[in-house]
Amino acid sequence: MIKSILIFLVFSFSLLHPQTIPNSTTNQELIVPLDTKKNDPDSLWYMKEIDLTDREIQSITESNFLEKEWKRVSIPGNLYQKKENYAEKKIVTLAKWISFPEDKFTQFSLRLGIINDRDKTYLNGQMIGNTGEWNSEEPQAYDKLRIYQIPATAIRYGKKNLLIIKIQPYFKTSGGIEQDETILGPTDKITSRFYKDEFIKLLFLTIYTTVGGYFLFLFIRRRKDRENLFFALFSFSFVIYNFLRNQLKYEFDFSFLTMKKLEYMVILLLIPLMYHFLRTLFDEKYNILGKVLDSIQLLSFLFFAFSKNIEIFSFSLTNLIQPTWLLYVVLIFMILFKNLRKKERRAFYITIGITFVLIAAIMDSATNRNYWVFPRVMGYTFLVFNVSLAIILANSFVKLNEEVEDLNKNLEKKVEERTDALNESLNQLQILKENQDGDYFLTSLLIHPLARIENQIPEIKIETYTNQKKKFHFRGKDGEIGGDICIVGTVHLDSGIYTVFANGDAMGKSIQGAGGALVLGVVFQAVLSRAKSSYSKSRPPELWLKDLYLELQSVFVSFDGSMLSSVVLGMVASDGFVYYTNAEHPWSILYRDGVASFIETELTMRKLGFPKNEKYFQIKTLSLEPGDILLIGSDGRDDIGFKKEDEKIRSINEDETLILRFAERAKANLLNLVDEIINSGEITDDLSFLKIEYNPKTHRMSLPDFVRREYLEIKNKTKEEKYREALERLSPLMENFSHPTFFALAGKLYYQLKNWKDAVENLKLASAKNPNREDYIHMTAKALYKNGEYNESVIWSERLFLRNKFHKQNTKLFLHLLDRTGHIDKKEFYLSFLAAEKV
Repeated sequence: MIKSILIFLVFSFSLLHPQTIPNSTTNQELIVPLDTKKNDPDSLWYMKEIDLTDREIQSITESNFLEKEWKRVSIPGNLYQKKENYAEKKIVTLAKWISFPEDKFTQFSLRLGIINDRDKTYLNGQMIGNTGEWNSEEPQAYDKLRIYQIPATAIRYGKKNLLIIKIQPYFKTSGGIEQDETILGPTDKITSRFYKDEFIKLLFLTIYTTVGGYFLFLFIRRRKDRENLFFALFSFSFVIYNFLRNQLKYEFDFSFLTMKKLEYMVILLLIPLMYHFLRTLFDEKYNILGKVLDSIQLLSFLFFAFSKNIEIFSFSLTNLIQPTWLLYVVLIFMILFKNLRKKERRAFYITIGITFVLIAAIMDSATNRNYWVFPRVMGYTFLVFNVSLAIILANSFVKLNEEVEDLNKNLEKKVEERTDALNESLNQLQILKENQDGDYFLTSLLIHPLARIENQIPEIKIETYTNQKKKFHFRGKDGEIGGDICIVGTVHLDSGIYTVFANGDAMGKSIQGAGGALVLGVVFQAVLSRAKSSYSKSRPPELWLKDLYLELQSVFVSFDGSMLSSVVLGMVASDGFVYYTNAEHPWSILYRDGVASFIETELTMRKLGFPKNEKYFQIKTLSLEPGDILLIGSDGRDDIGFKKEDEKIRSINEDETLILRFAERAKANLLNLVDEIINSGEITDDLSFLKIEYNPKTHRMSLPDFVRREYLEIKNKTKEEKYREALERLSPLMENFSHPTFFALAGKLYYQLKNWKDAVENLKLASAKNPNREDYIHMTAKALYKNGEYNESVIWSERLFLRNKFHKQNTKLFLHLLDRTGHIDKKEFYLSFLAAEKV
């Protein structure tokens, strides 16, 4: 994976920086070196320990330059190598007079090397670049190579140009342009050279990542060879460390402090991991000195992880930790010399490789301490060590090949033994599969009678379809098992007869899902059986549906999250009015006049079995019109796998509206709908549908025009507060036309006249004939309350609360009634509903 990332980085940067491709038309002579050369006084730079202002910089000319008492210094290099010259983080100003080639059509840039720590660079008084936040307490970029593009307006062709660099060091022991080189040249040449160098380093890191991945693969295949793990970790740590030393890390906008912390932490791992690689490779004992040294590295690693002071990091690493690495080196060479005496060929090759690595490490360490200016070579010499390991692996491969040849001599006998063992395993597997299929068959027999379809309402037509993903064959019988289930039953309540339905999808495949479906079916049928009791019959449909849901939820939640199920529960009356609730099931579909649409738009409840899910319970309603079809299905309807002929990878459908187009093309016919799904792709999950079609024998009576006119005149009387006169004119209409609107108006008129008993009677009739009207339910609850029938008023108010908990007037009345009737537990239960909505 790391290899792929590095290759991607190389490719990405080649796209991000197309200017890095050298331009053959650019003259190489345009590149001007600015480094200090021996015996060349003109190549020297000038330094002052002073913070010049922009105005002072702009005022410097060639004639007054030497009046500033500049000190001559060599660049690149540390400006503070002697203790008496320590910077104490003062601002330093560097200056140099440079001349530009006479080529006004070339874009020039400056490569200023690695500057410690932040800088502001000016050319002829004009700022051309800066790096780092000035006066910050944290380090900014003390290992970053600066390249600044020079605006053409800042250049004085044919004259000397003054380059001023203000530097604010971070470390008091070092500062200035410490490493790399300073050059002036065409932008394409400068950037091409920069990215070429950095990409070559990344290429080496890619090789080392591949080596590390190979050793990690060897360890995964043979866990007992722990030396492969240690070398893989060493290689990955080496790659991370060197990437953090690479200039391309600044392309990612990571925090400099974070990168430095990680660099200091990773470098602590390199020597210990090399020690453990060799110790485990040659089966050497883990001695006390090694344990003590590892403890020091671990404590330092934790300190670097939780501290943010880079100065302390640098001091600790240089003066305390690096000396302990010499002891690691001693242990490493003791292991190698011991095995060289045994004439161990692996030790010979590793000694050669590790010697090169140690020499490079010493050179890089001296460069880090600013003893000299020299390019880092560790990343290149590590290749020698990898070559030595490659030779070792080649020898191991030869030995393995010899063992394979020896094995081939006895291959026939071993094949026979292996075949007998495989036949025995196959027989045992067949026995286990037969037992498993027997369990599947028994479970399917238990689920089958629970998934009954019992509908006694002729106006309602019910169809179901179930196709479980898991198929089995047991003793000549084919079967299927899964978590989908469709159940339809009938319940007789005092308010009428209702068809109760459920479409559930239990969590899990095969036997686990079947277990959830079995639990759902048993509890559902048990509640239907108890519906014959006088208590259940007296329950309104909303409360009966709530009781059903709560019982299912209490059973599923007892499994502590190991059994969950999405479900749509509902009940439909002979007039086509539907009460339902959706517990994280796919949205139900209404097919009306050839158009399919969702009847829900948002998720209100989680699956059965989620703790405290009951406080989100909500009943939704729907009035079916003649010819309407309600389709309820599991998520198998959406989990369709698409696979194109020229593609090997299968993609899963993510368009939840696709099922609507299928339903319209199938005209809500279940078998045709399933065919549409199958023809579009592969069904990847259990699939079930429950179809409810409403076809009333008689249609609702429409009122004659003269009755409507009379009704409007009566309503005008109510607006004039002539309630008794309105009632007298309304009574004949109610005798001839049994319409819910007339009963509702009569109830409201009786309510205004404080005739609570007649108000209740008429409002109940209005609500029964038009259950969709929430205002009828609320008025009934208020009239019952006024009439002193508090217990029945609680029931009516609770019905509306379960439908719409945002009906403020009803909610206030409901909570008051619970206090009035002493239902403290019920009040606490429903208060949790309101708290959940606020959250």
